[in-house]
Amino acid sequence: MEEVYFNQEGRNKLIEGINKLNKAVASTLGPNGTTVIIPDKDNPNKYKVTKDGVSVANSIRFKDPVEDIGAELVKQAANKQLKEVGDATTTTTVLAAAFVNNLKDFNTKDINKAFDEIIPKVIDELKKNSRQLKHEDIKYVATISANNDIQVGNYIQQAYDFSNIIKVEESNNNEDSLEYVDGMSLNTTYFSKNFITDPKKGEVHLDKPYVIVIDGKLDSLNAFENIIKDIHGKEQSLLIITEHVNESLLRLVETNVLSQGLKCCIIKSPGFSKHRQDLLQDISLFTGGSLIIDLTKKYSSSILGRLKSAKITRDTSILLKDESINLDSKINDMKEYSKQLEDYDKELLEQRISNLTGRVSIIKVGGRSEIEMKERKDRYDDAVLAVACALEEGIVEGGGKAFYDIWFNSKTNFKDLNGINSKIFYSIVNPYEIIFEQYVGTESLHIYNNKNMFDLNIIDPLKSIRCALENAVSVAKTILSTEAIVLNYTAWMNQ
Repeated sequence: MEEVYFNQEGRNKLIEGINKLNKAVASTLGPNGTTVIIPDKDNPNKYKVTKDGVSVANSIRFKDPVEDIGAELVKQAANKQLKEVGDATTTTTVLAAAFVNNLKDFNTKDINKAFDEIIPKVIDELKKNSRQLKHEDIKYVATISANNDIQVGNYIQQAYDFSNIIKVEESNNNEDSLEYVDGMSLNTTYFSKNFITDPKKGEVHLDKPYVIVIDGKLDSLNAFENIIKDIHGKEQSLLIITEHVNESLLRLVETNVLSQGLKCCIIKSPGFSKHRQDLLQDISLFTGGSLIIDLTKKYSSSILGRLKSAKITRDTSILLKDESINLDSKINDMKEYSKQLEDYDKELLEQRISNLTGRVSIIKVGGRSEIEMKERKDRYDDAVLAVACALEEGIVEGGGKAFYDIWFNSKTNFKDLNGINSKIFYSIVNPYEIIFEQYVGTESLHIYNNKNMFDLNIIDPLKSIRCALENAVSVAKTILSTEAIVLNYTAWMNQ
């Protein structure tokens, strides 16, 4: 049975759901944010306490189906934020709610026009007010991202002191620990999302995988048929690196992964032209396998390489070297050879040596229970991603102050805007007001107007704040332009 809601009636119900969701989520915002008790998704009969905004959001479902749709749209924006930057999911929710409430009485065309004019200017101002992240300040970004868990910040700082490649794993005991291993990072990713083993983070994790490195395009698996059957039969995992994979072959592998339990991931070869061949040769050395060029032959397991583990994200592939592989002799030969080369060729070879001798910091996360360990691991993962964002685009003042300064202190005269433009800026400063109402009370808010959050080590990654703003605007546009909602009650009840 379908029911249709039109115009303001439908939007009001959507917004009501958003406001209920936001009330629960916004309570977690900032250093003095409160905790929320939510159902434990791993044990429906138990509950857990959390201060993670997106976890709170994902635990909420409303009896009214239209209210639930409104909440779901904002949850999608928050989860998109989580996947993109691992940080500022609560800010995304708070901004989205502020936009829909403050702009609901305006014309859709005017709303979209105002957003399209103002938001790029706000982002430009954020960039102007940003700074590069100093190495010694990594711990502050990590700590804030991890809900002010100082231990998380300190461990991530120590990890970056050793390497810029960070991997987070579950520990076998109660304590967090840090270890350093040989590894390399490739600027490449999986050919298909169907290889993902961790849907929440969009990542593939392979433990002790065998490796096939191919210099060329993969149109058939005939050359490796017996190898793959043997690996699958022993429930082991396989990583294939190739320039391109035939579409029908990719579908076949996906089917075997999804329905037959094959532990496999195919990733794209890094680099290009001659540089790609060199990188593939280095990966073969790194894994102890052979570089496959001729795909007309049948191969045995002797061509396989091996890794301690592989983690493939949306942007990079982190390969940890198996302890049995020793590259010392080969690396020494490469160093000697580099002495004979001219500057450009020498630089390329030194880059290859650096890649082969790369190091990875592994943070092993402990806990007194599996639930606690997984929650803490998520906190570490998000903090590592937040630091990566800060290193990529820089940092801004935290606590919502970056938005506040644009509104009240900007030389572009934003504060003199009226009407719909003023409502947009009023919405943007909402996270700042919530945080400091919780922290000092509304009567003392003005005291902090001239505080420099950089000096207080309260900082946010620019990318986190930028993406939070963009994701909030996107969902607000969708909700505020809705003229009809067609609801299928039967389908909704069966969710």
